[in-house]
Amino acid sequence: MTITKKASEWIELDAQNYQLTIRQYMEDEQKRKQIQEKDSEVRMALETREVTESEADIIKASKFKFKRDMEMFRKLQSLKFTTSPQAQSEIQAIEMSKTSDALVVEFGFDLAHLAKASKHFELENNEELKSFRKLVVAQKESEEKKEFERAQPPPERIAQIQEEGKSLGEPQYKQDGTMTFDFFLETSKIVVKHTSEMTKAGLEEHAVERRQAIRDGKEEEF
Repeated sequence: MTITKKASEWIELDAQNYQLTIRQYMEDEQKRKQIQEKDSEVRMALETREVTESEADIIKASKFKFKRDMEMFRKLQSLKFTTSPQAQSEIQAIEMSKTSDALVVEFGFDLAHLAKASKHFELENNEELKSFRKLVVAQKESEEKKEFERAQPPPERIAQIQEEGKSLGEPQYKQDGTMTFDFFLETSKIVVKHTSEMTKAGLEEHAVERRQAIRDGKEEEF
Protein backbone atom coordinates (compact mmCIF):
# COMPACT_ATOMS: atom_id res chain seq x y z
CA MET A 1 0.00 0.00 0.00
CA THR A 2 2.85 2.40 0.88
CA ILE A 3 4.62 1.60 -2.41
CA THR A 4 1.40 2.17 -4.36
CA LYS A 5 0.92 5.51 -2.65
CA LYS A 6 4.49 6.59 -3.44
CA ALA A 7 4.17 5.41 -7.04
CA SER A 8 1.02 7.51 -7.38
CA GLU A 9 2.89 10.56 -6.13
CA TRP A 10 5.79 9.98 -8.51
CA ILE A 11 3.55 9.89 -11.58
CA GLU A 12 1.50 12.78 -10.20
CA LEU A 13 -1.69 10.91 -9.38
CA ASP A 14 -3.83 11.53 -6.34
CA ALA A 15 -3.36 8.38 -4.22
CA GLN A 16 -6.84 8.60 -2.71
CA ASN A 17 -8.41 8.89 -6.16
CA TYR A 18 -6.28 5.97 -7.37
CA GLN A 19 -7.50 3.76 -4.52
CA LEU A 20 -11.09 4.82 -5.15
CA THR A 21 -10.69 3.91 -8.82
CA ILE A 22 -9.23 0.51 -7.93
CA ARG A 23 -12.11 -0.16 -5.56
CA GLN A 24 -14.65 0.73 -8.24
CA TYR A 25 -13.14 -1.47 -10.92
CA MET A 26 -12.46 -4.37 -8.55
CA GLU A 27 -16.18 -4.58 -7.85
CA ASP A 28 -16.77 -5.41 -11.52
CA GLU A 29 -15.91 -9.09 -12.03
CA GLN A 30 -15.01 -8.70 -15.70
CA LYS A 31 -12.82 -5.65 -15.14
CA ARG A 32 -11.19 -7.32 -12.13
CA LYS A 33 -10.25 -10.26 -14.37
CA GLN A 34 -8.78 -7.90 -16.98
CA ILE A 35 -6.74 -6.09 -14.31
CA GLN A 36 -5.35 -9.38 -13.03
CA GLU A 37 -4.51 -10.53 -16.57
CA LYS A 38 -2.71 -7.26 -17.27
CA ASP A 39 -0.84 -7.61 -13.98
CA SER A 40 0.35 -11.06 -15.07
CA GLU A 41 1.42 -9.74 -18.47
CA VAL A 42 3.57 -7.03 -16.91
CA ARG A 43 5.19 -9.42 -14.45
CA MET A 44 5.92 -11.94 -17.20
CA ALA A 45 7.49 -9.23 -19.36
CA LEU A 46 9.88 -8.48 -16.49
CA GLU A 47 10.93 -12.13 -16.23
CA THR A 48 14.39 -12.39 -17.84
CA ARG A 49 15.34 -15.91 -16.82
CA GLU A 50 15.64 -18.31 -19.76
CA VAL A 51 13.46 -21.41 -19.87
CA THR A 52 15.80 -24.36 -19.31
CA GLU A 53 13.35 -26.72 -17.62
CA SER A 54 11.76 -29.63 -19.46
CA GLU A 55 8.11 -29.52 -20.48
CA ALA A 56 7.42 -32.35 -18.04
CA ASP A 57 8.82 -30.27 -15.14
CA ILE A 58 6.65 -27.29 -16.08
CA ILE A 59 3.56 -29.50 -16.35
CA LYS A 60 4.30 -30.89 -12.88
CA ALA A 61 4.71 -27.36 -11.49
CA SER A 62 1.50 -26.25 -13.22
CA LYS A 63 -0.41 -29.05 -11.49
CA PHE A 64 1.11 -28.01 -8.18
CA LYS A 65 0.03 -24.40 -8.75
CA PHE A 66 -3.47 -25.36 -9.86
CA LYS A 67 -4.08 -27.32 -6.66
CA ARG A 68 -3.04 -24.30 -4.63
CA ASP A 69 -5.20 -22.04 -6.80
CA MET A 70 -8.23 -24.19 -6.02
CA GLU A 71 -7.57 -23.87 -2.29
CA MET A 72 -7.17 -20.11 -2.67
CA PHE A 73 -10.43 -19.74 -4.61
CA ARG A 74 -12.17 -21.85 -2.00
CA LYS A 75 -10.92 -19.51 0.70
CA LEU A 76 -11.98 -16.43 -1.26
CA GLN A 77 -15.41 -17.92 -1.90
CA SER A 78 -15.96 -18.20 1.84
CA LEU A 79 -15.20 -14.47 2.14
CA LYS A 80 -17.41 -13.43 -0.77
CA PHE A 81 -20.26 -12.05 1.32
CA THR A 82 -18.23 -10.71 4.23
CA THR A 83 -15.24 -9.04 2.58
CA SER A 84 -15.02 -6.16 0.11
CA PRO A 85 -13.77 -6.89 -3.45
CA GLN A 86 -10.67 -4.78 -2.78
CA ALA A 87 -9.87 -6.73 0.39
CA GLN A 88 -10.43 -9.98 -1.49
CA SER A 89 -8.00 -8.80 -4.16
CA GLU A 90 -5.38 -8.05 -1.48
CA ILE A 91 -5.89 -11.49 0.08
CA GLN A 92 -5.55 -13.08 -3.36
CA ALA A 93 -2.29 -11.19 -3.95
CA ILE A 94 -0.93 -12.51 -0.64
CA GLU A 95 -1.95 -16.07 -1.48
CA MET A 96 -0.34 -15.79 -4.91
CA SER A 97 2.88 -14.64 -3.26
CA LYS A 98 2.74 -17.73 -1.03
CA THR A 99 2.25 -19.91 -4.11
CA SER A 100 5.21 -18.26 -5.80
CA ASP A 101 7.38 -18.98 -2.75
CA ALA A 102 6.11 -22.57 -2.64
CA LEU A 103 7.11 -23.00 -6.30
CA VAL A 104 10.62 -21.72 -5.54
CA VAL A 105 10.99 -24.17 -2.67
CA GLU A 106 9.54 -27.12 -4.60
CA PHE A 107 10.82 -26.50 -8.14
CA GLY A 108 13.44 -23.74 -8.00
CA PHE A 109 11.51 -21.09 -9.92
CA ASP A 110 8.74 -18.61 -9.11
CA LEU A 111 5.28 -17.84 -10.48
CA ALA A 112 6.50 -15.37 -13.09
CA HIS A 113 8.90 -17.94 -14.54
CA LEU A 114 6.18 -20.59 -14.54
CA ALA A 115 3.96 -18.25 -16.56
CA LYS A 116 6.77 -17.63 -19.04
CA ALA A 117 7.60 -21.34 -19.34
CA SER A 118 3.93 -22.26 -19.75
CA LYS A 119 3.67 -19.85 -22.64
CA HIS A 120 6.94 -21.17 -24.06
CA PHE A 121 5.58 -24.74 -24.13
CA GLU A 122 2.06 -23.59 -25.13
CA LEU A 123 0.54 -25.42 -22.17
CA GLU A 124 -2.75 -23.55 -22.39
CA ASN A 125 -3.99 -26.27 -24.75
CA ASN A 126 -2.13 -29.18 -23.16
CA GLU A 127 -4.55 -32.13 -22.92
CA GLU A 128 -2.85 -33.61 -19.85
CA LEU A 129 -3.32 -30.37 -17.91
CA LYS A 130 -6.89 -29.97 -19.15
CA SER A 131 -7.76 -33.44 -17.86
CA PHE A 132 -5.97 -32.80 -14.58
CA ARG A 133 -7.87 -29.53 -14.00
CA LYS A 134 -11.20 -31.20 -14.68
CA LEU A 135 -10.35 -33.97 -12.21
CA VAL A 136 -9.29 -31.54 -9.46
CA VAL A 137 -12.37 -29.35 -10.00
CA ALA A 138 -14.63 -32.42 -9.83
CA GLN A 139 -12.97 -33.54 -6.58
CA LYS A 140 -13.34 -30.09 -5.03
CA GLU A 141 -16.99 -29.86 -6.07
CA SER A 142 -17.62 -33.28 -4.53
CA GLU A 143 -15.94 -32.20 -1.28
CA GLU A 144 -17.91 -28.95 -1.19
CA LYS A 145 -21.16 -30.82 -1.78
CA LYS A 146 -20.41 -33.14 1.14
CA GLU A 147 -19.56 -30.17 3.38
CA PHE A 148 -22.76 -28.41 2.34
CA GLU A 149 -24.84 -31.52 3.09
CA ARG A 150 -23.07 -31.94 6.43
CA ALA A 151 -23.90 -28.33 7.34
CA GLN A 152 -27.59 -28.69 6.52
CA PRO A 153 -29.92 -28.58 9.54
CA PRO A 154 -31.79 -31.83 10.21
CA PRO A 155 -35.50 -31.89 9.17
CA GLU A 156 -36.70 -31.49 12.76
CA ARG A 157 -34.56 -28.36 13.21
CA ILE A 158 -35.92 -26.85 9.98
CA ALA A 159 -39.47 -27.59 11.12
CA GLN A 160 -38.77 -25.89 14.46
CA ILE A 161 -37.36 -22.80 12.74
CA GLN A 162 -40.38 -22.61 10.46
CA GLU A 163 -42.79 -22.85 13.39
CA GLU A 164 -40.99 -20.08 15.27
CA GLY A 165 -41.02 -17.97 12.12
CA LYS A 166 -44.77 -18.46 11.68
CA SER A 167 -45.33 -17.37 15.27
CA LEU A 168 -44.14 -13.87 14.31
CA GLY A 169 -47.15 -13.42 12.05
CA GLU A 170 -47.17 -11.89 8.59
CA PRO A 171 -43.80 -10.43 7.50
CA GLN A 172 -43.66 -6.66 7.88
CA TYR A 173 -42.01 -4.76 5.03
CA LYS A 174 -41.14 -1.14 4.33
CA GLN A 175 -41.80 0.63 1.05
CA ASP A 176 -38.32 -0.22 -0.23
CA GLY A 177 -39.03 -3.94 0.17
CA THR A 178 -36.82 -4.53 3.23
CA MET A 179 -38.15 -5.72 6.59
CA THR A 180 -39.18 -3.23 9.23
CA PHE A 181 -36.58 -2.87 11.96
CA ASP A 182 -38.74 -4.47 14.69
CA PHE A 183 -39.62 -7.46 12.50
CA PHE A 184 -35.97 -7.80 11.50
CA LEU A 185 -34.95 -7.93 15.17
CA GLU A 186 -37.47 -10.68 15.88
CA THR A 187 -36.29 -12.79 12.95
CA SER A 188 -32.66 -12.17 13.95
CA LYS A 189 -33.35 -13.63 17.38
CA ILE A 190 -34.51 -16.86 15.77
CA VAL A 191 -31.50 -16.96 13.43
CA VAL A 192 -28.97 -16.30 16.20
CA LYS A 193 -30.59 -18.81 18.54
CA HIS A 194 -30.52 -21.72 16.10
CA THR A 195 -27.13 -20.82 14.62
CA SER A 196 -25.62 -20.76 18.12
CA GLU A 197 -27.19 -24.07 19.09
CA MET A 198 -26.09 -25.78 15.88
CA THR A 199 -22.50 -24.51 15.89
CA LYS A 200 -21.77 -24.64 19.63
CA ALA A 201 -20.17 -28.11 19.68
CA GLY A 202 -18.05 -27.46 16.59
CA LEU A 203 -16.84 -24.07 17.83
CA GLU A 204 -15.91 -25.53 21.22
CA GLU A 205 -13.93 -28.32 19.53
CA HIS A 206 -12.23 -25.77 17.28
CA ALA A 207 -11.38 -23.59 20.29
CA VAL A 208 -9.74 -26.53 22.08
CA GLU A 209 -7.53 -27.24 19.04
CA ARG A 210 -6.70 -23.54 18.58
CA ARG A 211 -5.70 -23.08 22.23
CA GLN A 212 -3.51 -26.16 22.09
CA ALA A 213 -1.82 -24.77 18.96
CA ILE A 214 -1.12 -21.54 20.86
CA ARG A 215 0.39 -23.50 23.76
CA ASP A 216 2.57 -25.44 21.32
CA GLY A 217 3.74 -22.25 19.62
CA LYS A 218 2.03 -23.28 16.36
CA GLU A 219 -0.57 -20.55 16.15
CA GLU A 220 0.47 -19.50 12.63
CA GLU A 221 0.22 -23.06 11.32
CA PHE A 222 -3.22 -23.42 12.83
